[in-house]
Amino acid sequence: MKKTMILVLMVNMFMLAGCGGSGGGGKVSGEKYSTGDFSVEVPKGWAVSPFYRNNQVISNTLGVHKGTQDEYKMMTVPCMQIQFITSSGFNGERNAKAAYQELKDMPPVTLGKNTWKGYTGMATSTGVRYDLPAIYMWTELDGATIAVAMWTELGGKKISLSDADVKALIASITLE
Repeated sequence: MKKTMILVLMVNMFMLAGCGGSGGGGKVSGEKYSTGDFSVEVPKGWAVSPFYRNNQVISNTLGVHKGTQDEYKMMTVPCMQIQFITSSGFNGERNAKAAYQELKDMPPVTLGKNTWKGYTGMATSTGVRYDLPAIYMWTELDGATIAVAMWTELGGKKISLSDADVKALIASITLE
């Protein structure tokens, strides 16, 4: 009986080893979206929105929101902003310090083929603290940078880097 229990536990450990950790980014069904700079596979249950600045669509940035298709409610659910950056002067630490408080280093995370560096913290805007838990991370791809800002808790809903759909979404980001 004891040997059988040990064998069952060992089999479970091997099965679980592929489910978590940093490799992640398995396939989740969804729809592919392209900005012209990058593309991303957006899982079912997520909605895509363009990013605006001064009433102009910013083509190198895309918003993805979990939990609503209603464009008026998109900023009330957990979401990500994905940005393509060509500047060789990209500084993730400077960008994070400008937008977040209580920064903590995030251990590198490998999703798909890319390793992401970043920070966790609380979102701010021009020094105003919103008390929104957030993750800011980036990876280098072929001389460009992809940055992801993730607001993880909004409207009583949460997302995290351990969620299969979050991992798959981030792992699917590719340059065009």
